[in-house]
Amino acid sequence: MRFRFPSPLPPREDALSGLQTPHPFSLRLSPDFEEAFEQSRRPWRLAHYRASMVLAIFLYNAFLLTDYACLRPTFLLCVTVRLGIITPLAVLFFFAAPRLGPRLRDTLFAISPIPACIGVLYLWRGSDEWVAAGQTGVIIMMMYASHAMRPGFKFAGFSVPLLALGDSVYLAASPSLDLPRVFLFVSLVWTAAGLSLVVCFGREQKERHNFLLRQRIEAQNVQLVAVNEELARISMVDSLTGIPNRRAFNTEFRAAWERAIRKKQPLAVLMMDLDNFKDLNDHYGHPHGDAVLCMVAHTLRDTLRSSGDMVARYGGEEFIALLPSQTLDGAISIAERLCTAVRYASIPAAGTAAPGRATISIGVASILPALKMRANELLRSADSALYEAKSLGRDRVFPTQPRPTPFHSLFPGS
Repeated sequence: MRFRFPSPLPPREDALSGLQTPHPFSLRLSPDFEEAFEQSRRPWRLAHYRASMVLAIFLYNAFLLTDYACLRPTFLLCVTVRLGIITPLAVLFFFAAPRLGPRLRDTLFAISPIPACIGVLYLWRGSDEWVAAGQTGVIIMMMYASHAMRPGFKFAGFSVPLLALGDSVYLAASPSLDLPRVFLFVSLVWTAAGLSLVVCFGREQKERHNFLLRQRIEAQNVQLVAVNEELARISMVDSLTGIPNRRAFNTEFRAAWERAIRKKQPLAVLMMDLDNFKDLNDHYGHPHGDAVLCMVAHTLRDTLRSSGDMVARYGGEEFIALLPSQTLDGAISIAERLCTAVRYASIPAAGTAAPGRATISIGVASILPALKMRANELLRSADSALYEAKSLGRDRVFPTQPRPTPFHSLFPGS
C-alpha cells in the first residue's frame, strides 16, 4: 500500500504576527501570501464593485428630487449633469470594469466619487447655504465610496485625500464663504476623510488576518488528513514484519471475492505456518524468533511475482497469501515456489535437537466464487489443508478443493 500525501506550504507564523506586534500598522504580507490574498479576493471585489456602482447611480440620481425642490431655476442643468454626464460615465465604467486589469480597475473605482462630487459642487454653488448643502453631499459620497464600495486601503489612501484636498481648495476659493465657515467645512471634510481611511485600514487588516487564519486552517486540515491516512496505513501493517496484517488481508479479501464474482474468475488462498516455531523460540529466545519471522515474511513477499498477489501475517507464526485469478494448479505451483524459497533462504532456525533451516507448511485452496457461496469456506479449506500438510511431516504443500455451501454470510469476520 502506497500513499501520496500533499505537502502544501503552511502559513508562516511571522505572516500572521505581522498584522499584530511588533508592526501593528503594517498591511503587507510576505510576497507569496500577498499574491495569494489578492487573487483570492479579486472575483468577489469585482462583483461587489459593480453592485455598489448600481446602487450609487440610483442614489445619485434620486437627489434630482432635492434638486427640483431647491434648485428649480437650474433644474435642467441638474438633469444634464446627473443624467447626461455623470451617469453615462458610471455606466461606461460598469460595463468596462471586467475587461480592465486589477490595478487599473481598483484605481478607477477609488477615484469614481471625484467626478460625482465635482458635479454636486458645481450644482450647489452660490450662496453659503447652498455651499453648505453641497458639502453635505460631498461627505456622504466620500463615506459611501469608502464604506459601501470597499476599496483597497492603498487606493483609498490616494483618492480620499485627493478628494478632500480638492474640496478644500474649492472652499478656500469660494467668494460667498467667510473664513470661519471655510475652516468649519474644511475641518468637516478632512475629519470625514480621516474616519474613512481608518475604516478602510481596519477592514483590510481584518480581511488579511482572516485570510491567514483560513490558510492556517486549510493547512491544518491537510495535515490532519495526512495523519489520518498514515494512521490508516499503519493499522494495516504488521508492526514486526512490515507486511500487511490480518485486518489488511480481510479488507483485500472482501474486495477480491467481489471482483471474482463479477468477473467470474477463480480465487486462491495459501495458508502458511512456520514449522517448529515454538521449539525455535525455546532454543534461541523470542528476539531470534522475531528475526526469523521477519526474514520469512520478506522472503514470501519477495517471492510472489504478480502485482495483484498479497501476503500478510495472519497471526503468530501464520502467514496467508491471496492469489486472485489463480486455479488450484496455479496456486499449487506458487505454493511450491514459496516453500522452496523459504527452505533455501538460509534462515536460521531450530528443531527439537539441533539448529537447522526454517521451513514452512502450506495449505492451498482455490474456488470459483458465486453469489450463493460463503467466502469463509475458502479460508477454512486452506486452514484444513495446512493441518494436513503439517500432519504429513511439514515443509510441504497440501492442496484441497472447497465444497460450495449454502449462503449465510458473505465475508469472514475482521
